[in-house]
Amino acid sequence: MGKARAKGKKRRNAGDISALTAALPRIDALHDVPSFDDLHIDDAQRSAFEAFRTDRAREDETAAAELRLGWVVRLDRGFPLIATASSTFRAEHSVNFAKGRSDVERMLPAVGDCVAVRVAAGHDMGVIECVLPRRTAFERWRGKNRGERQVLAANVDTILIVQPLGSTRDTRALIRDRIARSLVLTNDCGARPVIVLTKADRCTEDELTEVRTDAERIAGEQARVVVTSSATGEGLDEVRACIPAGTCGMILGESGAGKSTLLNALLGHEALATGEVRERDDMGRHTTVARVMVSLPEPCGVIADAPGLRSLPLVGHERGLARTFPEIVEASRACRFNDCTHTHEPGCAVREAVENRWIDEVRLEAFLALAAEMRVSAQSLDPDVKL
Repeated sequence: MGKARAKGKKRRNAGDISALTAALPRIDALHDVPSFDDLHIDDAQRSAFEAFRTDRAREDETAAAELRLGWVVRLDRGFPLIATASSTFRAEHSVNFAKGRSDVERMLPAVGDCVAVRVAAGHDMGVIECVLPRRTAFERWRGKNRGERQVLAANVDTILIVQPLGSTRDTRALIRDRIARSLVLTNDCGARPVIVLTKADRCTEDELTEVRTDAERIAGEQARVVVTSSATGEGLDEVRACIPAGTCGMILGESGAGKSTLLNALLGHEALATGEVRERDDMGRHTTVARVMVSLPEPCGVIADAPGLRSLPLVGHERGLARTFPEIVEASRACRFNDCTHTHEPGCAVREAVENRWIDEVRLEAFLALAAEMRVSAQSLDPDVKL
């Protein structure tokens, strides 16, 4: 009985698919959906598509002829929305993803992915056959074992790190921590970070100055800081300038940070659902369920929105840490001891740089806290790792 049920889950018939897709938003009712030309295909992706189609032709010439290049512009309920040069349609995953022999072959598509999708004659749905190489992939940790990561968006060029202002529960230390770890994750994936402080109308000038100064100190020369208010329009043009035509951005922030409100303001109309924050703790409810991409008005590009994240654990993001704090990594090479903790040891070149104001102490504090967190995470996954 159990085996029969499991087998039934793996193979869905046409009736099952029709019932499931009927509950999805109608394509003609969706607004601001990016077109195929709104997103940039690079040479590596185009070459990979041609190579995949050539290999597919050796097995099935008809299937190869039905392959199209497409972009995943929306993900909800297991049926990605695909934009090709000729049309936009729903698709399902090929059974080949489950049969993949390597992690790459089993890599399920994320929003922003460039894919090879098969569209058979007479069918209104496609089948995703292959995920093409990603220029970037923003990933978050969601497992107990190394390697269990969730890709929130692929092929993003810029990540807008959204931090709300005027929150009654947020301390400056908490805001600095959120910004610092978001920078590490963004730099690890290779995208350009932009810190966007939202809800500026909710705080006083003194509060705004304090938070902006902290954000700029944490960012150093690594990221731009933009102050915005969706209510007054402050800073919106500056944010739009960060996502020029032909590029893709992503909004990163916790629930209640004002992500959907910001995106609606950038679009100039209400396209995404928004929700009020709870008065008792100023936390937001999850109003973004699907992962979606929207096309901003010309001359801007495309932005991906994702559900708000309660936490951003750092596991295995040493590359991102080094890219976020390059001056600390560089100075540490001159420390007297190879295992210097940069806290109390004699001959610490990093502490010397802080004393000489070559390194901002706020950045060093953030670096040490995140580095310690990653060491603990690494040891919990591999007992042989020494702290």
